Order: sequence, then structure tokens, then C-alpha cells
Amino acid sequence: MISFKSLSCMTTLLLGLTACTQQPQPIPSQKIVVPSSDKAKILHKRTPVSYFIWIAHPHNADRVKSYKNFLQQQGVRLTVPDFELLRSARGWQECHYDQYDVPDQNVWVNIVPTLNLLSVLVQNGVLTDFEITSSYRSPALNHCVNGAQSSSHMQNAAVDFRIGSEFPSADEAIAIADSKLKLCKFWQTEGQQYNMGLGVYSTGQIHIDTKGFRTWGPDLSWHSSICGEKIP
Repeated sequence: MISFKSLSCMTTLLLGLTACTQQPQPIPSQKIVVPSSDKAKILHKRTPVSYFIWIAHPHNADRVKSYKNFLQQQGVRLTVPDFELLRSARGWQECHYDQYDVPDQNVWVNIVPTLNLLSVLVQNGVLTDFEITSSYRSPALNHCVNGAQSSSHMQNAAVDFRIGSEFPSADEAIAIADSKLKLCKFWQTEGQQYNMGLGVYSTGQIHIDTKGFRTWGPDLSWHSSICGEKIP
């Protein structure tokens, strides 16, 4: 005799839903509360379907939970949603890799000062409209996307992000340029105390880490960095 519960699960499977897996129902967006000197700013970012699919796997969900618990214990105040924090690299598809990844536990601690720096940039209004595009990269993925051989992404010590939209309008491009100047000025005046590395690329991608006070531009040297000259 088939119980009502079993019949319900069978019906659910036929409809192509996931209720019988007992996975938590996804929320449409993640709210991030960003404290600032005047008032808290609340950011709502819609979570991609691809992230829901990835984290529905119990192994991924368990790793994310452990990683976030560690960051919380370290006093990290996240200023980005989970799906951004866990993005691997922009070339993940060509490299047949997962779009999201959790670093190995032995390098978890390396991201703490970088995420704290990111929080300072947000609190000080240096960064407002931005999106993380890459965080931890395994050595195999880093090699595939032609990352630097000693990339701090492999050490889980860096994040790449984009300011504004991927294809900005002319007006937005002006605002983006202004934000980059604010970022450069912060690096010049405050960066040394955070051991801040800042790379600004012609693609619009920006890299920050806490592995050394330095800056670079498209040719990977300080000569091409927009932060090389004193900003008033």
C-alpha cells in the first residue's frame, strides 16, 4: 500500500520539482546590509538560477555553510551576496569548470584581510555600484584562464570586480571613471596600511588583494596604472 506521503513525492518528481530532496526553497534575492558613517545601505541583488542549481547539491551546500561560518567567526562583514563571493573565474565555461567554487580550507584565512578591506571601501563610499566577477581560483582553473603563475587568486587572497554595468552608457562611464579615481586616491593615501594591491585593467576589471602595497595597469606594471600619478 502506497502512503499519502510517498504518493505526494512521486507526483512531485513527475512534475520535475525538487521538494522530495528536502532542499530549502530558494529566495529570489539576497539582502546585504552595508553599514556606513551616516546610515545603513541595503543592497538587493537577484541570485542567478545557476547558483541555486549549484548549491542544491548537498556537498556544495555543506562547504558553503562551513566557509561562511568560518568567515563569521573571523569577524568578516560580507558586503556581497554569496553567489558573487564564490564566483570562480570569467572563463569557467571555456575551461569546463564550475561557475562557483569553495576554496580549500587551508587557504580560507587568506581572504579575511581582503574582505575586510572591501568592507572598508564600501563603508567609506569608495565603492558603491560594483559586482565581484572572480574570487578563488584553483591552480588548474587559473592556468586555463591564463592567470599569473603566482596569482593571489590561487591563495584565496584576491577578488576581481567590475564597477557599474558590463556595458555602460556614456553617462555611466563618467561615473565609473570617477569611482576609479576614488579607488586610486584611497590606495595612495590609505593603501599601505592595508598592504593593498590594486590592479586596474583596460577590460574594466579591477583586482584587489592584501599581498603587498603595489599597483599595476594593463601591461601588469605600475607604469600603466591610472593610480601612478598623484590624484588631488
